[in-house]
Amino acid sequence: MGSDVVTSGGIWRVDWQELHVGYLHDVYLALVRREIQPSTHWITEFIPRSATIVLEEPGLAEDSVLALAWDEETGWRFGMFAQGDAHCPTLLRQQRYICGDVLPDPAEVGDTVLAVVGELRRPRRWWQARGSERRWGWPYPPSYRSYRDVRDGFDDRLRAHLPPDDPTRAPAA
Repeated sequence: MGSDVVTSGGIWRVDWQELHVGYLHDVYLALVRREIQPSTHWITEFIPRSATIVLEEPGLAEDSVLALAWDEETGWRFGMFAQGDAHCPTLLRQQRYICGDVLPDPAEVGDTVLAVVGELRRPRRWWQARGSERRWGWPYPPSYRSYRDVRDGFDDRLRAHLPPDDPTRAPAA
Protein backbone atom coordinates (compact mmCIF):
# COMPACT_ATOMS: atom_id res chain seq x y z
CA MET A 1 0.00 0.00 0.00
CA GLY A 2 1.39 3.40 -0.96
CA SER A 3 0.83 6.83 0.42
CA ASP A 4 -0.70 10.06 -0.88
CA VAL A 5 1.13 13.33 -0.28
CA VAL A 6 -1.17 16.33 -0.67
CA THR A 7 0.61 19.30 -2.24
CA SER A 8 -0.44 22.69 -3.57
CA GLY A 9 -0.20 21.20 -7.06
CA GLY A 10 -2.41 18.22 -6.32
CA ILE A 11 -1.86 14.74 -4.93
CA TRP A 12 1.47 13.00 -5.31
CA ARG A 13 1.13 9.20 -5.20
CA VAL A 14 4.05 7.34 -3.63
CA ASP A 15 3.93 3.62 -4.37
CA TRP A 16 4.75 1.08 -1.65
CA GLN A 17 8.00 0.14 -3.41
CA GLU A 18 9.20 3.76 -3.20
CA LEU A 19 8.23 4.74 0.34
CA HIS A 20 11.90 4.71 1.37
CA VAL A 21 12.88 7.52 -1.05
CA GLY A 22 12.28 10.24 1.57
CA TYR A 23 14.36 8.48 4.21
CA LEU A 24 17.23 7.95 1.77
CA HIS A 25 17.06 11.61 0.80
CA ASP A 26 17.38 12.56 4.48
CA VAL A 27 20.44 10.30 4.86
CA TYR A 28 21.97 11.75 1.68
CA LEU A 29 21.54 15.26 3.10
CA ALA A 30 23.00 14.18 6.45
CA LEU A 31 26.14 12.97 4.62
CA VAL A 32 26.46 16.20 2.64
CA ARG A 33 26.05 18.27 5.82
CA ARG A 34 29.04 16.41 7.25
CA GLU A 35 31.06 17.18 4.11
CA ILE A 36 30.95 13.60 2.90
CA GLN A 37 30.44 13.74 -0.85
CA PRO A 38 28.28 11.05 -2.44
CA SER A 39 29.29 10.46 -6.07
CA THR A 40 26.23 8.47 -7.11
CA HIS A 41 23.21 6.75 -5.63
CA TRP A 42 20.31 4.59 -6.71
CA ILE A 43 17.26 2.74 -5.51
CA THR A 44 17.06 -0.87 -6.61
CA GLU A 45 13.95 -2.14 -8.27
CA PHE A 46 13.49 -5.42 -6.45
CA ILE A 47 12.29 -6.69 -3.09
CA PRO A 48 13.34 -6.20 -0.32
CA ARG A 49 13.44 -2.44 -0.82
CA SER A 50 17.04 -1.29 -0.94
CA ALA A 51 19.33 1.51 -2.04
CA THR A 52 23.01 2.38 -2.40
CA ILE A 53 25.05 5.55 -1.93
CA VAL A 54 28.57 5.49 -3.39
CA LEU A 55 30.95 7.97 -1.75
CA GLU A 56 33.54 10.16 -3.39
CA GLU A 57 36.23 10.34 -0.74
CA PRO A 58 39.61 11.76 -1.73
CA GLY A 59 42.63 10.72 0.26
CA LEU A 60 41.92 6.99 0.18
CA ALA A 61 43.64 4.41 -2.00
CA GLU A 62 42.62 4.70 -5.66
CA ASP A 63 40.98 1.28 -5.74
CA SER A 64 39.03 2.01 -2.54
CA VAL A 65 35.57 3.20 -3.49
CA LEU A 66 33.46 3.38 -0.35
CA ALA A 67 29.73 2.82 -0.36
CA LEU A 68 26.72 2.56 1.89
CA ALA A 69 23.98 0.08 1.15
CA TRP A 70 20.60 -0.13 2.88
CA ASP A 71 17.78 -2.63 2.80
CA GLU A 72 14.57 -2.93 4.76
CA GLU A 73 15.62 -6.12 6.56
CA THR A 74 19.20 -5.50 7.72
CA GLY A 75 19.57 -1.69 7.68
CA TRP A 76 22.83 0.03 6.70
CA ARG A 77 26.13 -1.57 5.77
CA PHE A 78 29.38 0.15 4.87
CA GLY A 79 32.27 -1.19 2.81
CA MET A 80 34.28 -1.13 -0.41
CA PHE A 81 32.03 -0.98 -3.48
CA ALA A 82 32.47 -4.06 -5.69
CA GLN A 83 29.39 -4.00 -7.94
CA GLY A 84 25.74 -3.09 -8.18
CA ASP A 85 23.22 -0.80 -9.82
CA ALA A 86 19.47 -0.26 -9.94
CA HIS A 87 19.04 -3.68 -11.61
CA CYS A 88 21.59 -5.67 -9.59
CA PRO A 89 22.04 -6.07 -5.81
CA THR A 90 24.95 -4.13 -4.34
CA LEU A 91 28.01 -6.13 -3.37
CA LEU A 92 30.43 -4.62 -0.86
CA ARG A 93 33.80 -6.01 0.16
CA GLN A 94 34.86 -5.88 3.81
CA GLN A 95 31.36 -4.76 4.74
CA ARG A 96 30.20 -3.96 8.25
CA TYR A 97 26.62 -3.43 9.41
CA ILE A 98 26.26 -0.11 11.22
CA CYS A 99 23.86 1.94 13.37
CA GLY A 100 21.95 -0.83 15.18
CA ASP A 101 18.50 -0.30 13.64
CA VAL A 102 16.81 -0.90 10.31
CA LEU A 103 15.87 2.80 10.12
CA PRO A 104 18.29 4.79 12.29
CA ASP A 105 18.15 8.56 12.46
CA PRO A 106 19.82 10.03 9.34
CA ALA A 107 22.11 12.14 11.56
CA GLU A 108 23.35 8.97 13.26
CA VAL A 109 24.16 7.42 9.87
CA GLY A 110 26.04 10.59 8.88
CA ASP A 111 27.99 10.69 12.16
CA THR A 112 28.91 7.00 11.90
CA VAL A 113 30.10 7.33 8.31
CA LEU A 114 32.09 10.47 9.22
CA ALA A 115 33.82 8.57 12.04
CA VAL A 116 34.60 5.55 9.84
CA VAL A 117 35.95 7.70 7.00
CA GLY A 118 38.04 9.66 9.52
CA GLU A 119 39.51 6.40 10.79
CA LEU A 120 40.28 5.25 7.25
CA ARG A 121 42.02 8.55 6.45
CA ARG A 122 44.18 8.40 9.57
CA PRO A 123 47.79 7.68 8.58
CA ARG A 124 49.18 4.37 9.79
CA ARG A 125 52.75 3.58 10.66
CA TRP A 126 54.20 0.31 9.42
CA TRP A 127 54.67 -0.93 12.98
CA GLN A 128 51.08 -0.33 14.00
CA ALA A 129 49.10 -3.54 14.05
CA ARG A 130 45.93 -3.57 12.00
CA GLY A 131 44.27 -5.42 14.86
CA SER A 132 44.43 -2.31 17.00
CA GLU A 133 41.98 -0.46 14.72
CA ARG A 134 38.53 0.20 16.06
CA ARG A 135 36.11 -2.13 14.33
CA TRP A 136 32.90 -0.44 13.33
CA GLY A 137 29.63 -2.30 13.28
CA TRP A 138 29.03 -5.99 12.92
CA PRO A 139 30.38 -8.43 10.32
CA TYR A 140 27.18 -10.46 10.08
CA PRO A 141 23.81 -9.17 8.93
CA PRO A 142 21.31 -8.43 11.68
CA SER A 143 17.72 -9.44 11.15
CA TYR A 144 15.57 -6.50 12.20
CA ARG A 145 12.49 -7.45 10.23
CA SER A 146 11.28 -9.24 7.11
CA TYR A 147 9.94 -7.45 4.07
CA ARG A 148 6.94 -9.78 4.43
CA ASP A 149 5.99 -8.06 7.72
CA VAL A 150 3.53 -5.66 6.17
CA ARG A 151 1.78 -4.68 9.42
CA ASP A 152 4.74 -3.99 11.69
CA GLY A 153 4.60 -0.18 11.44
CA PHE A 154 7.71 0.08 9.28
CA ASP A 155 5.91 1.74 6.37
CA ASP A 156 4.56 4.36 8.77
CA ARG A 157 8.13 5.11 9.87
CA LEU A 158 9.09 5.51 6.21
CA ARG A 159 6.11 7.79 5.52
CA ALA A 160 7.34 10.14 8.25
CA HIS A 161 10.35 10.91 6.01
CA LEU A 162 8.38 11.72 2.87
CA PRO A 163 8.94 15.26 1.65
CA PRO A 164 6.06 17.72 1.96
CA ASP A 165 6.01 18.26 -1.78
CA ASP A 166 6.70 16.29 -4.96
CA PRO A 167 10.46 16.61 -5.67
CA THR A 168 9.93 15.62 -9.31
CA ARG A 169 7.67 18.58 -10.09
CA ALA A 170 9.32 21.46 -11.91
CA PRO A 171 9.19 24.73 -9.95
CA ALA A 172 6.62 27.25 -11.13
CA ALA A 173 8.16 29.82 -13.45
